[in-house]
Amino acid sequence: MRQTVCILFGGNSSEHEVSRASASNVLRQIDQDKFNVITVGITKSGSWYVTQASPDEIKSGAWEKRRNKACVPSPDPKHHGLLAFNKNGDYSVTRVDVIYPVLHGKNGEDGTVQGLFSLAGIPCVGPGILGSSLCMDKVSTKVVLEAGGIPVTEGFFVRKNYDAEDVHKKITESFGYPAVIKPSRAGSSVGVSLVNNQAELTKALEVAACEDDKILIERAVDAREIECAVLGTTEAPEASCLGEIIKEGMYDYNTKYVADTARPEIPANLSPELSEKIREMACRAFTLTECSGEARVDFFIDRKTGEVTLNEINTLPGFTDISMYPMLWGASGINYTDLITRLIELAR
Repeated sequence: MRQTVCILFGGNSSEHEVSRASASNVLRQIDQDKFNVITVGITKSGSWYVTQASPDEIKSGAWEKRRNKACVPSPDPKHHGLLAFNKNGDYSVTRVDVIYPVLHGKNGEDGTVQGLFSLAGIPCVGPGILGSSLCMDKVSTKVVLEAGGIPVTEGFFVRKNYDAEDVHKKITESFGYPAVIKPSRAGSSVGVSLVNNQAELTKALEVAACEDDKILIERAVDAREIECAVLGTTEAPEASCLGEIIKEGMYDYNTKYVADTARPEIPANLSPELSEKIREMACRAFTLTECSGEARVDFFIDRKTGEVTLNEINTLPGFTDISMYPMLWGASGINYTDLITRLIELAR
């Protein structure tokens, strides 16, 4: 019998639109000869619906205008799936074998959904509770990586009750401007700013504080941005070839998804020795942070010193038209459909 895979998309997150774009591609590429697929959309307000929407409707957001059936995930293992509600208030149980959370950011990538389906006894694609929650928090990730001997970008963090004057003073005393300001728990570069002076810092802190109550301040590095896709178990991760993001200026949300001014170079133009070093670091980071299934590990190579530092780990990487994770595996010999199958099999 075909396994039933539930694709989750949307979510109460600032990355809601990116999730829809990723999910539409996963729905197009998943092997429906192998899997019985159901799709569940989560609105920005957090309501769950089973939907028969097409990939195009999911991507555009038009899925919410369809006649969808309200549902909730059941934490009871005997249901092993979803409770879908009829108009009269009755419900039916839809059994699910694997959850595929094509979710980005808070309330999806941070261990919350993973914990919910752990209670239900349903395997999820991607890292579990610990790996998801740890890697979602950039500050905590840096602490673990540093303890494991992996170099990270110099920086410090403040809480939401920060004093802007104190932050400015610490920047000037530590590494100086320019600096990068980012929320500790957000993705897709949402809330991230590059600042060159105190006036820009004040505004950037306010923007980051809208996303999270913990704010990371890092030394800005004139660097090449290198990405590696990792696939496998915590104990036996596999690394793809490397890719480089070619762009002008900062690789922020607008550059990624709006202006479309960046392009990938795959494989990255690096020496075999340096490539192997970075791939090995990616796998070590995957293991140190208790990742499993999938993750995209991002690095900086300082243009002046050649120093390699790990920037961040993305545990549910994008599957949009411009996403590096599927492109890196495609260049490494695993096509889109086979990659999705591998991820589902790893979850099971």
